[in-house]
Amino acid sequence: MTAPTRPLVPAADPQGVNPSRARQAVRNLYARPALAPADLSAPLLVLPGSQSPGPGLLPGAVPLGDVPQTVERWARLGIRGVKVFAYGHDRDAKGSAAYAPGNRMVRAIAAVKDTAPDMAVTTEVCGCSWTDHGQCTLRTLGGDIDLTATFHLMSQMALLHAEAGADVVSPTAMLDGSVRTVRNALDDAGRRDVGVNPNLAIHTTLYGPFKELMQTNPVTGNRRGLQIEPGRADRDTLVQAHRWISEGADSLTLQPVMTAVDVLTRLHDSQNVPLVAYSTSGEWPALRALGTEGMTEFTAMLKRTGADSILTFAAEQVATYLAYARA
Repeated sequence: MTAPTRPLVPAADPQGVNPSRARQAVRNLYARPALAPADLSAPLLVLPGSQSPGPGLLPGAVPLGDVPQTVERWARLGIRGVKVFAYGHDRDAKGSAAYAPGNRMVRAIAAVKDTAPDMAVTTEVCGCSWTDHGQCTLRTLGGDIDLTATFHLMSQMALLHAEAGADVVSPTAMLDGSVRTVRNALDDAGRRDVGVNPNLAIHTTLYGPFKELMQTNPVTGNRRGLQIEPGRADRDTLVQAHRWISEGADSLTLQPVMTAVDVLTRLHDSQNVPLVAYSTSGEWPALRALGTEGMTEFTAMLKRTGADSILTFAAEQVATYLAYARA
């Protein structure tokens, strides 16, 4: 005669008391942090001029002179990464200033590393901030994409950023072959320890505030050919992710995330490289409306869903809230 088996799931207490939740000491024993400041990175938008921008601008949008105090404040809160975007100067059709020694991006990287040497610095590698036509790519006289010139521009930018101290470079224009080109350029220059983190950019209106502030809207046309169509994002993002990895990417950035949490889950389940979830500029007004506790809950959800790091304009507010909650 066999002994009766115990049920796999303990029977519920008729009084509704669950021992795993009832006592604080037990909750502490089983708990794991939903989110920590170390999970966060902040966009750093380096603007021209010397005057601090008004309160209506995006968090992290500062003139070059304010970079040290901004980064120092973030480092004190435990934020471990920044992604640097620079408002280009002396724009021309070839984006020449993008690889000029001592440009605004180079000085911003140096300012971050001088202030917080352990802060991980990722940089945008793209022509849109540096060309007078606002395109991510360089163009032939007939208006077509000049792949050779564009790949040269991206390689030169990546090398310049690496020499200035960038830890990771992020090719933004989604051109097949661009990641391999940047990876090879870094390797050939002896910069094998610099990471390559390409974008998985889904077409959306949620890039709007950034594009307006940094003046990266193309003069003519749009960028849909360099972005993933939202109706096929659940499939095409996975295809592009595997393509980037085969080209040498060692991490990936998905943007936006507020409208693509399902895609983040699929990416997490389909490959093993680190994933950065970028909560883009157009998401910031919605997060601000949630308040600090709500934006913290949203950010924690991105971590649970599969993000290894969250790049968000709410980084400082969330890190401050987490510090307050621990006190």
